[in-house]
Amino acid sequence: MDKTQYNQCIASGLKGKKFSKEQRQLEFCIVSKLCSKKVPNRTEAERVCKLPKPPKPIKSNGARSEKAIIKMIETEMQCIIPKINMSKASNVNTLEVELANAMFLCRMPNDKTEDQ
Repeated sequence: MDKTQYNQCIASGLKGKKFSKEQRQLEFCIVSKLCSKKVPNRTEAERVCKLPKPPKPIKSNGARSEKAIIKMIETEMQCIIPKINMSKASNVNTLEVELANAMFLCRMPNDKTEDQ
């Protein structure tokens, strides 16, 4: 079955029927399974269409997103490092506070950080 025949099959399966959004989605799924001959009958198509859908996988851009992340970190570090008060960052606990404060200041809009 070519695409034109498939589209005609779907159109004739849905034509003239009034559905709610959910009913139309279910009916489209059933008709598409029948038109593509993936199932032998309507009962089986309805059963397949009512199965829960698995979650979609998260898309990754691979090396591009890795480069973008590295660039973002480098940019943030250029702002963060000068804002760390090293005299207050003498141990792990105070260093953590100083890093958090520096990150906060770097992410604030420019007009807010000038008051500091």
